[in-house]
Amino acid sequence: MLRINQQRSATGAKSYFEEGLAREDYYTQDAIVGRWGGRGAERLGLIGEVQREAFLKLCDNQNPLSGHPLTPRSKTERTVGYDFNWHAPKSVSLLYTLTKDERILAAFRDAVQLTMRELESDVRTRVRQGGQNSERITGNLTYAEFIHLTARPVNGVPDPHLHAHCFVFNATHDDIEGRWKAAQFREVVRDAPYFEAAFHARLSKGMADLGLTIDRTKAGWEVAGISKTVLDKFSRRTAKIEELAREKGITDAAEKSQLGAKTREKKGEPKSLDALRAEWKGRLTEAERGEVKSVLTRRQTPKEPQVSVHGAIDHALRHGFERSSVVEDRTLLAAALKRGYGSILPEDARRDFDGRIDIIHRRYSDRNVSTTKEVLAEESAALEFARAGRGTCRPFRANGATYQPTGLNLGQAEAVRHVLTSADRVMLIRGAAGTGKTTLLKAADAAIRSHGSAVHVFAPTSEASRGVLRKEGFQNADTVAKLLADRATQEKVKGQVLWMDEAGLLGTKDLQGVFRVAREQGARVVLVGDSRQHKSVARGDGFRLLETQAGLQAAEVRDIRRQQGEYKRAIEALAEGNLETGFTRLDRMGAIREIAGEERHQALAADYLSAMKDKKTALVVAPTHAEAREVTHLIREEMKTAGFLKGREQVFTQLVSYGLTEAERADRLNYQPGDVVRFHQNVRGGFRSGQAVTVMGRDAEGNILVAREQGTAAALPLDQAKHFDVYQPRELALAVGDRLRVTRNGMTADGKGRLHNGNIATVAAINRRGDIVLDSGQVIAKDFGHVAHGFCTTSHASQGKTVDRVLVAIGQESFPATSQEQFYVSASRGREAVTIFCEDKRELLEAVSRAGTRISATELTAPAATAPTQQPARRVRLGEHIHRQQRAEKVRQKARTDDRSREPVIVPERRKERGRDR
Repeated sequence: MLRINQQRSATGAKSYFEEGLAREDYYTQDAIVGRWGGRGAERLGLIGEVQREAFLKLCDNQNPLSGHPLTPRSKTERTVGYDFNWHAPKSVSLLYTLTKDERILAAFRDAVQLTMRELESDVRTRVRQGGQNSERITGNLTYAEFIHLTARPVNGVPDPHLHAHCFVFNATHDDIEGRWKAAQFREVVRDAPYFEAAFHARLSKGMADLGLTIDRTKAGWEVAGISKTVLDKFSRRTAKIEELAREKGITDAAEKSQLGAKTREKKGEPKSLDALRAEWKGRLTEAERGEVKSVLTRRQTPKEPQVSVHGAIDHALRHGFERSSVVEDRTLLAAALKRGYGSILPEDARRDFDGRIDIIHRRYSDRNVSTTKEVLAEESAALEFARAGRGTCRPFRANGATYQPTGLNLGQAEAVRHVLTSADRVMLIRGAAGTGKTTLLKAADAAIRSHGSAVHVFAPTSEASRGVLRKEGFQNADTVAKLLADRATQEKVKGQVLWMDEAGLLGTKDLQGVFRVAREQGARVVLVGDSRQHKSVARGDGFRLLETQAGLQAAEVRDIRRQQGEYKRAIEALAEGNLETGFTRLDRMGAIREIAGEERHQALAADYLSAMKDKKTALVVAPTHAEAREVTHLIREEMKTAGFLKGREQVFTQLVSYGLTEAERADRLNYQPGDVVRFHQNVRGGFRSGQAVTVMGRDAEGNILVAREQGTAAALPLDQAKHFDVYQPRELALAVGDRLRVTRNGMTADGKGRLHNGNIATVAAINRRGDIVLDSGQVIAKDFGHVAHGFCTTSHASQGKTVDRVLVAIGQESFPATSQEQFYVSASRGREAVTIFCEDKRELLEAVSRAGTRISATELTAPAATAPTQQPARRVRLGEHIHRQQRAEKVRQKARTDDRSREPVIVPERRKERGRDR
């Protein structure tokens, strides 16, 4: 693991040195002397052992040789430095402390120093001379490295924990200007996941070079041969924190880290390492002591075959490009390194990666990024179909013919006229949130049918197609997935019009599939969407790609009908990309409330209850699942008190998706006993579409064994991973009156009705069989599993929904998941009112200023690649940038559990709590 702690106080940095870093080891009397590192230290003449006086002078921004100011800025609020913590796996810590094998310590220090050297090469400083406003790479740092051997104590005794503190001072030498300046760590912090993977790649390879066998694990890697039972005996502090987290309902890694800081025991009298070794060995049985000793003397059999460099890069490409058309190089390299722990070094991965002919490398926005020839070909095929179809079709109505719509506003009428008079094979309609696109569709459908053609309506989601659109009268509306997979559905659209609703949610792969069907069936395509709302989970923003690259004329519907008055004017500004104007209008109408601490969510829960009492429909929207869970808990407590939840709660099994990519589902390490696998297509071995099986464990060959309904075991065909999903079972308490959201398409208990992913309903009863009866009359089988509380949802899941009052929760903990798109979608769900609950308006505006626009492979490979058009991002302080990075992995891949991987934890200094509601 890599942890990065920001230190903004010279006094705090000095105290940290005196009480922690330089105090030999935390809880032992044995010293491993701290030593200087970095090219900057060499320039300052700091070589070898860390001296107290020099360290303290650097804390005060003084040159340790001359005593003069080191960098120009010496204000009290300046950032003093950053503490980079490098942590070895528990098996490595245990081996070193119990066996005294100095080769292990040497391999650990080598991994730390080599990774720090690589990290150092990325360091920058700001350039302001001559009117410039840029940054340049300096490639030098000054840091002090301290090796510690133990963790914080539990009941007065620490466990083995080999880790290094590299305290990096906020100073770097600018050779061009010939002076010391403050360093810029933004790029380093951004690439923390890569540096963590590089460190572990070096350390695991170092262990392998000692003759040890490396086992990759779900969380990272361990030295083979040491059982989990033994490791658990020396993970008491982790166990204590996990137990406390379970009691408090905490699942987030950063929150657990804070919980660990709050539960630290006071430092007692230090003991010698020999005394601690005696205590540690006393915890082990004789057989276990022999087990640890034999690891160094007898080669273990690895659980997994060794991964080649080429195979690791292949895995990274499959994983990275499933959900993105363009990926940063270091994101891909980190995935490859994790795949090859024990056998691949960073330089090996880089060499193979740079030499691949299927990868296209570019420099974009000052970052090294890549796409693939496959992704580019996919986009090119879609664009070619759209471009080639311009002017090739006979219009439904001649340009001169009159069209007199009824019940449409000017924008809607112009959009229908555009479809009727266009000669293009592919037609685009831009429609902002709440502009009446369904009304437009009804008018276009009637007009097209009057000219002898039929409209077949599809949408990316089941709720939009089989739910909303069918309720609006389009009884044959279906999902894009059904169109692409079902031959009979494709034949029905022959020579007709394919109308794609919510087209902004189409990835380029599905867009290409739609165009393939249109080509084969001689159909025309109308795409209706809004590129300022959320994009597809899959790679590629298909609608925006056509808008910007295909040369198509597009109609635009702007007049918002959902909201009225000042609320409407605020949403209009957001819809046009004028974030600050929209934000200001919402604030002026009192829609943005600043409330600190837990009272923020309590106030939101009270507002939700007020809406219920007023018999208004309401929905809470939050950027992350974690914040949604917190809000849901408080709303349910309020509802219990008010009597809206009736009777005794019953506990159901809830299946929560891990959100794995196909590449991850094909990796046996991502499975553990109790996981549930559900198939969405028939697969060899007798697995049926819709069937759910439970993971039992592994057989002797390492195959994942699953239990069928009859209780028999079968091997899970991992090479068919695209045909199933993986879920974690959890408990979900429900009572009559609860709001419930369906999280996967399925069938009702009687097998006659459909359950649509995203549909929200109220629990009307729980029948004698334990099945859930909804207010709609549908019955969900008690073991269906794909349900969640429906009070609060993420903004992505809220897209397409409309309620009377929308309540938006955006705490600082959710800032990494916020964007202009998220804010716009969330705020526009309400018909009558919106209330946004935050801790600080200024920081909220900074957080939501980030655009979520993804660059396409087409744009990347253009002669002069430029960023997609978007509102300029605000400059954000590094402390805030670090705060956003804390939960980056969690929000990149929804519904992952916290133990899936050892991602870096980046911790800023604690901020002062702001005032109450003001």
